[in-house]
Parts: sequence; C-alpha cells; structure tokens
Amino acid sequence: MSLGRTLVIINPEAKHGETAALIPVVEQLLGSIPHDLEITTHTGHAAELTAAAGDYDVVVAVGGDGTVHEVLNGLMAHPAGSRPALGLLPTGSGNDTRRTLGVPTELAEAAVVLGTGERKRFDVGVCNGVYFNNSFAAGLDAKVTATAVEYKVTTKRSGLWLYLTALLHVLFHDLGSFPVRISFDGQAPADYDTLIIAVTQGRTYGGGFFITPDAIPDDGVFDVCMIDPLSLTQALMRLPFVIMGKHTKMKPVHMSRHTSIVVECDRPMPAQIDGEVLFEPRYEIEMLPAAIECIVPRAPR
Repeated sequence: MSLGRTLVIINPEAKHGETAALIPVVEQLLGSIPHDLEITTHTGHAAELTAAAGDYDVVVAVGGDGTVHEVLNGLMAHPAGSRPALGLLPTGSGNDTRRTLGVPTELAEAAVVLGTGERKRFDVGVCNGVYFNNSFAAGLDAKVTATAVEYKVTTKRSGLWLYLTALLHVLFHDLGSFPVRISFDGQAPADYDTLIIAVTQGRTYGGGFFITPDAIPDDGVFDVCMIDPLSLTQALMRLPFVIMGKHTKMKPVHMSRHTSIVVECDRPMPAQIDGEVLFEPRYEIEMLPAAIECIVPRAPR
C-alpha cells in the first residue's frame, strides 16, 4: 500500500519521556517510507501541526492516547473530502487506541502495518466540540484519570498497572456517585444517581479495562456503560470482573447503545475524553459515523 505524502508527529514526552530515546528507532523503521518528521514541543502542538497538514495524505501519531487525541482533533479540522488518514506507532502508557484499531504493540510490527496495512473508516465521537476516537467517561472514572496523571509522574508506572493503582486510591478515598440528568438519542432527560457513565467506541479504556467488551468502533453507535452507586466492598468485589469485561450482566451495571447523549449536573462534573480531563456541568456527545480513515492491519482474505 502506498501511503502517499506522510507526516510523522512524535511526542518525545510520551511514556515518561521514553519516546524521546526512540526517535532514531522510528526513523530507522520508517526508512523505506518517504515522510516528513515533526517533534512536538508543547501540549497542543500535535493538533496544531496536524491542522496545518492539508497537503499530506497520512499523519502518523507516535506516542500514546494523548498524542493520538491531539492528532485526531487536528485531522477533524480538515474537510471530510480531503482529510488525511491516521496512522499510529504506539509508544505511550495506556495505548487504548492501539487496541481499538488493532495495531500491534511492538513498534517494529506497527511500522510494518503502516507499509502493508489497509485503510479502514472508523467512527468519531464529539463532546462539547472536542473529538474522540475511543472513549468519554464521567464520574468516578474521571477522578481515576486525574489521579493517574499525577501517579504517572510520581510513580513512573504505565498501562493497566498505572490506572489500577489510581483506581484503588479513588475507591478508598473518594468513592462517591453523581446525581445527573441524562438524555439518550434526543429523548426527554431522566434523573440518575450514577458512579460512572462511560460512552465508548473501543472495548477498553484506562490502559486495558474492558468497560464495554462488545463495542465495535465502526458500527455507528456508542456503547454505554453506567454503574449504580456501590459501597467500597461491593466495588472491590466487582473490580476484577470489570477489568476482564465480565461485569455487563451484573445488577448495578446498565449497558446500552446510542448515537447521542447529553449529561447534565447541577455542578461541574469531572470527565475524561481519551484520557484528557474535563470539568463541566454539561456534556453533549454525538456520533460521527465513519468520520476518520485509519491505517490498520490488512484483514485476511
């Protein structure tokens, strides 16, 4: 597969700054693929570079979910008819987007996918004007994400272990539900008291928690998981099942599918979009079917 004109954007700060040491490796792996290379210097830089990449056919994000999130938002600034495709070399901590797209974990294997894979269209979500390709979640999950940001620096942990450590801290110190009003698919809003509301396209978030194990990222609908308030003991008993995606039939868990969701709270409510923390009293979430083209492993024929 010919990529066409390719821009590679590397976030050297991904995974505690370890990606900086991989820049020569990335250059060597992409040696046979003509490309231009940009290295980000500040938060938002990847989005800026991508938004200005109108002459490119492909933009490759080298980093973690935060880097992909920025590149996605830059890509969505381009008209649909001339929007570059998204490629991924995962070097971050959580790498849930890698799982959603089916891109290999190993950097060398992911580079091979760029040269030999195929282009496939995936859905994109938008929340309050911010685009996401994997997940939105409000409530306890956002508290965990914020704690994980701190722990990522102080403990140097990554992936599932990082988010599990953050989750246990929140469960023991800040386990509380949120009274919210939610409207699904334009229907009249209803009141809920919920611990978590997760709206996803991918099966995992938080570095590997299978929160919506049946989600399909190109079916045009969000998978939604809501969890009723739980005591600490109840939460700890159910945690292993959530990690493995075996929680969907439990009584406090409510699974559904929708194309739009509006979440309102009387006070600002913590939320996360692809791991980026938000704090707003209202979240308007909409599905954009097949809005982005991504480079993924070629399907068996």
